[in-house]
Amino acid sequence: MRSITFSVDATHTTYKFSNSSYSDISDGLAHIRFATSARPDGYRFMPAYKRGAWDGYIKLCKDNIFPSGLVHRVSQIMRQAGFGVTIQDNRDIPDYNSDVIRPDVFDGITLRDYQIDAAKRMLSHSCGIAKMATNAGKTAIIALLCRALPGNVLVLTTKKDLLYQTSDRLSVRLNEPVGVVGDGKRIVRRVTVGMVQTLVKHPFNEKLTCVVFDECHHIPSKTSQQVLFNLDAPYRFGMSGTPLRHAALNDLVLIASTGEVIVEVTNADLIKSGISARPIIHMYGVFAVFKDQTWQEAYQTYIVDNTKRNNIIADVLTEYDYQSALVLVERLAHGRALEDLVPGSMFVNGSDDVDERMDVLDDLRAGNGAIVIATPIFDEGVDVPSVDLLVLAGGGKGHIRLLQRLGRGMRQKGGDNVLRVVDFVDDTSRHLLLHSLKRCELYEQEGFEVVLGETV
Repeated sequence: MRSITFSVDATHTTYKFSNSSYSDISDGLAHIRFATSARPDGYRFMPAYKRGAWDGYIKLCKDNIFPSGLVHRVSQIMRQAGFGVTIQDNRDIPDYNSDVIRPDVFDGITLRDYQIDAAKRMLSHSCGIAKMATNAGKTAIIALLCRALPGNVLVLTTKKDLLYQTSDRLSVRLNEPVGVVGDGKRIVRRVTVGMVQTLVKHPFNEKLTCVVFDECHHIPSKTSQQVLFNLDAPYRFGMSGTPLRHAALNDLVLIASTGEVIVEVTNADLIKSGISARPIIHMYGVFAVFKDQTWQEAYQTYIVDNTKRNNIIADVLTEYDYQSALVLVERLAHGRALEDLVPGSMFVNGSDDVDERMDVLDDLRAGNGAIVIATPIFDEGVDVPSVDLLVLAGGGKGHIRLLQRLGRGMRQKGGDNVLRVVDFVDDTSRHLLLHSLKRCELYEQEGFEVVLGETV
């Protein structure tokens, strides 16, 4: 029987055919190329493709070597093609302590059943992606992995806010000091949280048992790839509420780095159980006769400088009853305009230092009626449970960013456990209307309640 052997290391896998004719090998190579190649978005418009010099595929397998995250996918395809498959696992995978994987392992909290199940599944697979909606308690699961595993664990992030938030929370859960690498600091402990932007310049050379990439939808970036494939850790996990972007190449690169999705906890699961707040989306219509404008021109005219639209936001912040309100914008000029329009509001952006941002987050968390306007620095990972009014002032169409933004306010509330979200149907240009419809489509897919407001 024609056969193939895969030799698996922490980051890369090699393969070798046996009992195979030339035609068998050619057939096998075609299947491997199929499993380890994908086209980037927009490949049709790239010059090399247009002139026929390139087929549009980016190939992750070179010289009989491919990333180990794809070994399950490749071996499955080869079995389906009629090859006998042997997998030689060369990784030094230490045993984990299953006795600590229990609900009461940490003081002060009781782990939920799905968190226990997620940790067990991740450790038994050693590699893979945990797709966990915001509020599923990713940090608690990471802490459980750290408690169960011997040796060093590195948690990767891409943002300063998350660098400190994650290290502080892990330190409390584990009752041990947690290292920080980033923002000018390099303190290495058994468990360390590191920023990708720092580690690409100053690599992490300590021996690792496990690497966890939080918000792993960032992995397809070249910087993240460079860092991750230099870390020879046998346990490798990605965690995100929105790991796969439905973009063929990005999704393939992510899976190549960590393995397939092995755990999934959805927004619907968390809302049904009362763990997450139930979003009610209030959609306000904004109308104008379409003009022949670029997207940039339309965005400036009908979102940033749109007095009627901005006044709706100001009215909502005046009329609604809320503990804390978070208004998310894309552009600095929009944030400043809304700050001038809304009395008592605070505008924060990426130029503010970390301490100032933390002070603003503390105001939000206090639940005393704070109104914070923010650029995308608060899009993901930041924990603000008291936010019960979220205004999506900046529009956009990306489903990952939209779900991340909704997650800022979906922490469990008291009373009716509802998050009120204000969004817009911007019927003002072809581009902006398309983006609005994309957001409405996502709300429908997630099963969120949508209420139509006034049109101006």
